[in-house]
Amino acid sequence: MKHDAVMMIARIHEQAQKMLRGELTDAGLSGVAPSHGDVLACLFARGAATMQELAAFAHRTKPTTTVLVDKLEERGLVRRTASPDDARRTVVTLTADGAQLRGAFAAISRRLVARIYGALDPAESETLERLLAKVLANLEAKGTQTHTTKGTGK
Repeated sequence: MKHDAVMMIARIHEQAQKMLRGELTDAGLSGVAPSHGDVLACLFARGAATMQELAAFAHRTKPTTTVLVDKLEERGLVRRTASPDDARRTVVTLTADGAQLRGAFAAISRRLVARIYGALDPAESETLERLLAKVLANLEAKGTQTHTTKGTGK
């Protein structure tokens, strides 16, 4: 067995990011990065979300989510307001300009999915997703990681 999965997953990620950057540029969205996609997707689906909800949806840390929202806010695509229920919480919503991106993002997403799954039949697609979910669950499992102490082999 070759054990090339990590390298292949990294290359898939790299190629997907490259495609997304090109698609965003072609759509006139050169200031929007692929990493903004999860934040925008959450807002397209929900209309509004707290920073904590955005971080959970995007599988990002709160500080990283803050940076992503900062950049989208600078571009005029989202706005932050205090939660009407709890002034300590910030709610993020799309601006009119941000809402107009829904169609472009949907089209870009469809093209990415078509590129990824295009050579696979439905059974292969299901198998791919099942195996990737299993790998991800294994990596995310708490308490099952083994660590070695540098230089000790332990």
